[in-house]
Amino acid sequence: MYLLLMSVFVGAILQRVSGIGFAMVVAPFTIIAIGPAQGVVLVQICGVTSAICVMTQVFKNVHWTTYLLLLPASAIGILVGTYLVSLFPSAEAEIVSAVIMLFMLALSVLAGRLREYQRDVRSLAVAGGLAGAMTVLAGVGGVALTSLKQATRWDQVSFVATLQPYLITLSTGTVVARVVASPDAWPVLSGLVWLGILAVMIIGMILGSKLACVMSARHAAQLTLLLSLVGAVSALFDGMSKL
Repeated sequence: MYLLLMSVFVGAILQRVSGIGFAMVVAPFTIIAIGPAQGVVLVQICGVTSAICVMTQVFKNVHWTTYLLLLPASAIGILVGTYLVSLFPSAEAEIVSAVIMLFMLALSVLAGRLREYQRDVRSLAVAGGLAGAMTVLAGVGGVALTSLKQATRWDQVSFVATLQPYLITLSTGTVVARVVASPDAWPVLSGLVWLGILAVMIIGMILGSKLACVMSARHAAQLTLLLSLVGAVSALFDGMSKL
């Protein structure tokens, strides 16, 4: 469980500094620690808590129209992802989750090098659909929104603010869909572990607030990508070893 707690701690720090990064860092290590089904659900539960904390500080900058336009396609993506996840046994599901993480990480890097796209209904629908499906499958749907930000040159302040209520909604929907489809997906953890997760999240957010004064969002995002890459590759090899 030390791997789980450490990843939550680092994810909370990066979430506070850059507004993103929690699921990207935590998901692969959580999947290794407790399996793909429970791992994805736990990441979403923690992600909701983290997003609520960040949202209290950026609420005034939320672009509510964009948030609402993302929801319909995201709901469809969640349903599609829930169906697809039922097709894979545990080891295969871990491998699929890891491959999806690697794909989404590559997409987030390449998106900034593409020509600029308009942030319109079509681009929001594509990003929302991908985010919904990827969150259910691998717990990293926020990466789709990061790619949207880079491709449309979305302002950082508005993006981070709008992402928080969206992640709260997306993660809540994912937890409900996963648990309804398979009650075993709810994380089986002791009360002490739950308290430990809450404690490291709070400490991480406090430390992140301090680091935000000295670490730029750009550097935090680069560190997030590096840790996410290490985690995704580790999850891939862990899943392959279980075949």
